[in-house]
Amino acid sequence: MSSFENDLSRIQNMGPRADHFYVVTVEDGLAIREDMAALVDLMAAKRGDRPFNSRSDVSPSSLSKYLPRITILEPVKDDAGNVVDARYRLMGTEISSLYGEATGKLISEYHGEQVQRRVCRIANHCIESRKPALGLSKALSDGREYVDVSVLYFPLSKDGETVDQFFIYSAVERARVGRF
Repeated sequence: MSSFENDLSRIQNMGPRADHFYVVTVEDGLAIREDMAALVDLMAAKRGDRPFNSRSDVSPSSLSKYLPRITILEPVKDDAGNVVDARYRLMGTEISSLYGEATGKLISEYHGEQVQRRVCRIANHCIESRKPALGLSKALSDGREYVDVSVLYFPLSKDGETVDQFFIYSAVERARVGRF
């Protein structure tokens, strides 16, 4: 049994608490939602042999069916290079309707510590692994529970070395589903 299958079992069996949040590196063969798997394939094809996708790979024409659920974040890093916060640069219509319009705002200002910790955790995971990552939870945040949340992060880089943005695709299901 893979570590992802162990995490998936824990997620499926856990109660709907906002502090249950798992981060999984996106690897070949990972069983994920069909829309996310298609997006992983599309972004991999655009990336080619580069270590990271670039912002130019995120073109509205090729991603039109995903646009309502996308977000672009710009990380705020400390002196050691760790992501400690992030600023919304773009929000799709579905994300804006779920969270409210936050373009230009910091995660910490808009959502508070709990969401900020999640964003930093998955962003730093992407930077360390140098790969896309999937965040999984049963709650958006305290008081916004009883949903399945899958958040797919792609690190973006202008120079191919330093991650300067994250392209994110979010799926929020208001009813419990067995497959993320």
